[in-house]
Amino acid sequence: MAINQQGTQVATASEKGTLIRVFDTQTKNMLIELRRGADPATLYCINFSHDSAFLCVSSDKGTVHVFALKNTSLNKRSSLAKIGFLGQYVESQWGLANFTVPAERPCICAFGSGSSVVAVCVDGTYHKYVFTPDGNCNRESYDVFLELGDDSEW
Repeated sequence: MAINQQGTQVATASEKGTLIRVFDTQTKNMLIELRRGADPATLYCINFSHDSAFLCVSSDKGTVHVFALKNTSLNKRSSLAKIGFLGQYVESQWGLANFTVPAERPCICAFGSGSSVVAVCVDGTYHKYVFTPDGNCNRESYDVFLELGDDSEW
């Protein structure tokens, strides 16, 4: 669960970790339903951008997803959605962009300057990616901040 900086929106995840729903805190109306994926996952982090235009989500699948909230036409949709009778699954909005971090490593994600998303993982890795409105996501920097070793060395 996450709340935006203005306190006007709250994002929640389904128990399976496949859906993220964003609600208006005043009216309690659902504003948008987003799909992280089809396989169940544990979500480690949900975070709004400073202006609430985007949402990022990290999971145990080793992915960080970025969703557009203000300009939802940027989000991907299934090509099967036009058929109509297949239900909500194909009508869901999928992420605008995503990138991969070490799978099954808990990490937090947040928005940086410009169109960047940063993920810091429990293994000490730092990932910074820049995303574009057309869904491209390119690594800008990577580093390792922890040296994992045997505590008995001290």
